[in-house]
Amino acid sequence: MQPHEQLKLSFDNFFRQMSQAEPTAYIDLMRWADSEFDRLGYREEIPIGVENILIVRLDAIGDMIVTSGFIREVRANFPNARITLVVSPLVYPIVELCPYVNEVFVFDIDKFNENLALMLEHIAVFCKENLWRKHFSIAFSPQWGSYSLYTLMLCWLSGARERVGFSTQPYLSWDPNISEEKATYDNFLLTRNIITPRSAVADIEKHFYILEAVGLKVNQTHMELWFGAADVLQACMLLKDIPSTSKKVLLGLGAGHASRKYPVEKYLVALKELAKKNLVFVIVGGKSELDDANFIEQNLPQGKVLNLVGKTTLRETEAIISQMDFYIGNDSGVIHMAAASQVPCLVLYRDAQDKENYLPGLASEYRRFPPWQTKAVILRPDHQLEECARLKPVYGWCHVHDRPHCITQIKPQEIIAGFEVLEEL
Repeated sequence: MQPHEQLKLSFDNFFRQMSQAEPTAYIDLMRWADSEFDRLGYREEIPIGVENILIVRLDAIGDMIVTSGFIREVRANFPNARITLVVSPLVYPIVELCPYVNEVFVFDIDKFNENLALMLEHIAVFCKENLWRKHFSIAFSPQWGSYSLYTLMLCWLSGARERVGFSTQPYLSWDPNISEEKATYDNFLLTRNIITPRSAVADIEKHFYILEAVGLKVNQTHMELWFGAADVLQACMLLKDIPSTSKKVLLGLGAGHASRKYPVEKYLVALKELAKKNLVFVIVGGKSELDDANFIEQNLPQGKVLNLVGKTTLRETEAIISQMDFYIGNDSGVIHMAAASQVPCLVLYRDAQDKENYLPGLASEYRRFPPWQTKAVILRPDHQLEECARLKPVYGWCHVHDRPHCITQIKPQEIIAGFEVLEEL
């Protein structure tokens, strides 16, 4: 019987016990399961030159774009390795054509994420079907944040000998009241638990630090988009009626959270003034942006808006963005697509300027997810609104999640002035 077949039998028994155990007993059962990887040779030294590498990234579109440079640099360090990438269903289209990996698998983390035992079994079934035969020498988890538990579980259950990444408490180096030693509780899942220095503020810097921390080289630090000729052709067809003399401005009206969205009525005030310039506003996005896009289109002069919301695939969206002259919009995955194409960006963030230096690598969206390596103008509220200021610090500094809140303090006139500055950069 092959090791992966023996492992299946072991884990069938493991999950029978998990289903009957109290949560307090899970860690002991997991230690027993880990010993099965040892017994069946998964943790043994792999001969030099035989490299199977796993990279796991299970979150959103913007996070995947920010990770693109990390994937490239892994390939640069292991030019002959077989590299497997595991991503969420949402981001699969934007990595399908990645030239640095040999294969991409999709794993849906949302199926059982309220139940640890069910999620572990879900992950194990995925690993049994796709990963256990490969005997990975190393698995990387570049996600930095407190929501990485299931990513780390997948790295562990993949059978990889080395598991390198950030713990479920990677913020410990940013909290002056907690020592690094307290991050070691989940070293069980990782063989190298990376604690980033405070100098690594942007998340993309933290990704590259992983490689440096394990003795690998980082030669380039830019992001990339991976789309094909068919995507470019479709983008050209959709943009063909925009006069060649007009500057194309991408409008990013969406955001992952409502409190990151600047009110569309306020955007309109600024856009009416900017529309006097030789500009055409291009709007992309999904169904959630359709009402706002229609509102902008209906209230600006004819010919000033190209509304492509719901009309493009993700890769076609990337190809369209690569042909833009400017970006104006919210903090969303789209800004990272624009930055990867070196499109100058004017971005509105919700985190307050008076919190600029308070744990920026932990709490500031602007500092952690800036428009990387492109010309940019950043607009932020001067301070938190009173009800947020009274509460304890939170990521992004705005405690309201169901509507625009602190971000509403940015004035339309600031957008107009900011765009004029951007034009001159």
